[in-house]
Amino acid sequence: MISFLYSSVGIVIAVSYLPQVLRLLRAKSRCIEISLMSWVIWNYTSIISLLYSVYDLADLKLSIVNVINVLFINIIIGLTIYKRRKYAEI
Repeated sequence: MISFLYSSVGIVIAVSYLPQVLRLLRAKSRCIEISLMSWVIWNYTSIISLLYSVYDLADLKLSIVNVINVLFINIIIGLTIYKRRKYAEI
């Protein structure tokens, strides 16, 4: 049972990041309310978790969950940086 529940974590993670990604895609501003430093820190911890799950644990399910997490965090960081540059005051 716990194995099945854990398998759903990747889907839950993806669904939880989607509102933030969609908001950033639709934003017509610099998105200064997004804390880039927080996302960078979460990215660092997620990358370390991914490396640990791949190299120390060799756990495929945990690795997939961590890949999804790192992917969405990087999308959010990338979109935030893009919007800040696109809408920067000149």
